[in-house]
Amino acid sequence: MTVRLDRKRLAAIIGLLLISLAGTNGNNEGGGTGALAVSAPVSRSFRGSIGNSHVEMNLVIAGDQLSGTYSYDRIRQAIKLTGQLNKSGGLELKEFDASGKQTGKFVCKGPLGDPLESDCSWSKPNGSGESPVFLTEQHVSFTNSLQITPKVLSNRQKGLDVSYPQMSGGTGPAVIAAENFNRRIGNLVNRAIKEFEPIDPAGHNRFETNYTVLLGTNDLVSVEMYEYSDAGAAHPNDRYWALTWDLAANREVQLEDLFKPGADFKPPIAEYLVAEINKRVERIDREDAKREGREFKPREDPLISVEQLAEPAAFALTPQGLMIYFDFPHVIAVFNKNFVPNSVVAQHLRRVPPYQNR
Repeated sequence: MTVRLDRKRLAAIIGLLLISLAGTNGNNEGGGTGALAVSAPVSRSFRGSIGNSHVEMNLVIAGDQLSGTYSYDRIRQAIKLTGQLNKSGGLELKEFDASGKQTGKFVCKGPLGDPLESDCSWSKPNGSGESPVFLTEQHVSFTNSLQITPKVLSNRQKGLDVSYPQMSGGTGPAVIAAENFNRRIGNLVNRAIKEFEPIDPAGHNRFETNYTVLLGTNDLVSVEMYEYSDAGAAHPNDRYWALTWDLAANREVQLEDLFKPGADFKPPIAEYLVAEINKRVERIDREDAKREGREFKPREDPLISVEQLAEPAAFALTPQGLMIYFDFPHVIAVFNKNFVPNSVVAQHLRRVPPYQNR
């Protein structure tokens, strides 16, 4: 099967779609039914990249008006943003330096709900120097002094471009928990770097990691890591991995810890994921047929069955449910990242939801 949907592109569309739909979810304090109906400003945090540079963006949405800042991980200097959502649901932002001079612009062509039509980019004010933009939403709701900032490791000669999260602040036991989280994720990142073995050390190699905080509460932190490596082989490799840390208990959380003792939670997760993956396969097949001007013909057999589904390689938490990650072969790696709503496993969870601030 030829996979034509880039996973970073899908992540960007999903993340930016949340901006346009800010008035439709539980964070809409005004109770509106769309972005234009929001009666109180709503804050959103995003991480991702502009070209090959890792960035973090914070926006405030008030109706169709946007304001906020973004910064590059390597510099950590806030750049002012103002803009708006357009009538098609796309995003338009202008950036300004400290003197008030416009230095760039972001454009995401709509409709944002269509992953094949959205096209998000950054450019200079005149449109030159265009670079692709990929963003995913973060869900951070600390009510104490904890914060998460990126730690950067960079080496152009080795092709190293790494960002990973570090926690700071907090008081009492949270300080020790943050230190242990930092140590654990730092060890995992450095282990991955050491395992990166380029075929030609003098070649154009690249090893990259970036992160998204999928959940950040006083009790739990769950971080998704995206890793890309090009060691000079036939195909670059990429994978997702994650770390979830119980700040209250000061320990790493395993998938089984989320569920009641003896709960049979794996079958409903597997059944849901198989159904969703096969739906995505059909959508891709339909889009391929439409683009190539041929008649769509359903597959005789599904791409994957419950019996064929491998054990998850990792998991992470979001306010709405679980992210489940696999390590599929390269040709179907687009399906490595999958979302499972809380409702699928609600009867098995220890707490519903199991990760709000206590």
